[in-house]
Amino acid sequence: GYYPRKGAIAPGSDADIVLIDPGIRKTLSMNDFHIGDYSIWEGTEIEGWPVTTILRGKVVVENGQFSGTLSGQRIPRKIEQDVLNRPAC
Repeated sequence: GYYPRKGAIAPGSDADIVLIDPGIRKTLSMNDFHIGDYSIWEGTEIEGWPVTTILRGKVVVENGQFSGTLSGQRIPRKIEQDVLNRPAC
């Protein structure tokens, strides 16, 4: 329900994108997570790490350093009736 505002790099879209360096290898630690004091992913070795985040066409994170301003807005989403009618399990 967000397309084309989200999920597209095109005129009129938000232009949110994350650039990942596939050459970075690391073991995840709790310092890599922003919420909570436990993660099942702690200690997991990974390949690839986000190095730049662009939000609405502006760089907000560069090499792990937040440089943007706190902002955001609610985007209403339409959920199709057949999805709402499905059983939960």
